[in-house]
Amino acid sequence: MIELRVEHIENLQRILGNTPRQIPIVTARAINRAAEAARTQAGRSVRETYVVKQKDVVSTIKVKKATANNLNADIRSKGSVLKLMAFRVTPGKPQPGRKKNINVSVKKGSKKTISNSFVAQTGNGHVNVFTRVSSKRLPIRGHYGPSVPQMIGSESVIEFVENRAGEVLDTRLHHEISRLIGGN
Repeated sequence: MIELRVEHIENLQRILGNTPRQIPIVTARAINRAAEAARTQAGRSVRETYVVKQKDVVSTIKVKKATANNLNADIRSKGSVLKLMAFRVTPGKPQPGRKKNINVSVKKGSKKTISNSFVAQTGNGHVNVFTRVSSKRLPIRGHYGPSVPQMIGSESVIEFVENRAGEVLDTRLHHEISRLIGGN
C-alpha cells in the first residue's frame, strides 16, 4: 500500500500558499503516475522470478485512477491460473504421436519434467500440456501453473512494487509542484 504522508501535503500547502485548490489536482497527477509505475514494476518483478511474458502479467492489472475529488488510486490484478504453455515448455508446439516427457520451467532456474505427457491442441484451439487420466485415449487432463495474482502476491514482488511507487510519488510531487509554480 502506498500512502501520501502528512508532510507531503504540508509541503504542498506551504509551497503553493495561495492556491490550495491546485493541491488535489497536483496530488492526483502524482498518484496516477505512481500507480502506472507500480503496474510496470509488477510486470518486471514477476518476470525476474517467473518465466512469463510481460504482456501476460500487465494485461491482468487494472488501474483505477485518482481524481481531485478522490485521491485514491486502486491497482488490482485479476486472473485465473495460466496454462503451462504460457511458461517455457519443451517441445513448444504439438507433435502428433509424441508421448514422452515434457520439460517445463515455471520459475527461472528450475526445470521440471512431466512424465508420459504431450503437447496437443484441442478442438477449440486450446494448446497445452496434457496427460491421460487412464489407459484409454480420453479423458485427458491439462496442466496449469500459478495465476498472475498469485505471482504478484509474493512478498518480494510486493516489496519492489511498493518501493518503486513510493519513489515515483515523491519525484512526481516535486515535478508537479515545480511545474505549477514555474508555469510550465
